[in-house]
Amino acid sequence: MPEPLIWKKRIRTIRDFNYSDIMQAGVLRERLLHSSYSLTESRIILEISRRTSLTATDLSRDLGLDPGYLSRLLGRLETGGVIERPRSKRDGRRRVLKLTPGGKRIAGLLNRRVDDDIAEYLAGLTECDQSRLMDAIHVINEINDSRGNRIADSRYFLREAEPSDAERIARGYEALFEQTFGSAGEFRQALTDTAALLFEITDLRQAHCWIAEMNGESVGSIVLEQLDQDRLHIKLLMVEPKRRGLGIGGSLLDQAIRFANGTDSKQMLIWTIRDQRRLQGMLSKRGFKQTDRPTVSYYGMSFEVESWTLDLRE
Repeated sequence: MPEPLIWKKRIRTIRDFNYSDIMQAGVLRERLLHSSYSLTESRIILEISRRTSLTATDLSRDLGLDPGYLSRLLGRLETGGVIERPRSKRDGRRRVLKLTPGGKRIAGLLNRRVDDDIAEYLAGLTECDQSRLMDAIHVINEINDSRGNRIADSRYFLREAEPSDAERIARGYEALFEQTFGSAGEFRQALTDTAALLFEITDLRQAHCWIAEMNGESVGSIVLEQLDQDRLHIKLLMVEPKRRGLGIGGSLLDQAIRFANGTDSKQMLIWTIRDQRRLQGMLSKRGFKQTDRPTVSYYGMSFEVESWTLDLRE
């Protein structure tokens, strides 16, 4: 066995290595060292333990987890008394992830077990193979870092939603709502009503939805409904957190505007949560004007919003 400091450094190097690569190598077991938590749950607990001001959106992006799946896992951990989700002191719209006192004890145990598991893995290698492994990890990290500096493949396309998309659309918006505001109990009714407007067969279709797809995945969507005879309302707009910054939100807005300009409506309206600067910029660029900053009630919930309107071509 090498010197203790070298030994600890090698354990740390493997721990810092991408978790998915460790799992593929067989270093971490599906049930992390016989704990009562799955590998994914253990990853979440460990990630929360080492970072501050972490949100569900951050976790979804960094661990590559589906927002809906992550939301369910976080709900189980919260119910089990492992984590809590207080509102951020800096931004009351955001909920941060924190370990409870019991969660911190669990994280400490998991950390010790991970170190022991990696030590057991290393002990089965010769000194020469341990050194080769460290070199290989450094090379992989260098390649991944250089890859990250290149422009990612940002090709996506838009299509109109179909009835088979209803559940996926609802799940995406529900997960985003839970990450931002907490329990989505009341909001589920809004999603049910929206699906009825989109997909129930009527003489006059009252709403339309477009989905952005990338590499076979849904990465964003927009829902446009007829508010009254003269106005169309952008009811829902979402881009998956890990796909933001690629222009998807703007493309969805442009599609909705093109459709609206082909109708008899005179104005398009959108309500946004206050002070969303990126969205404000997207709206301003397309000619939307902020008209009001009301507090609105929506399915039993109260929100401080901004009202933006766009005059459509006659």
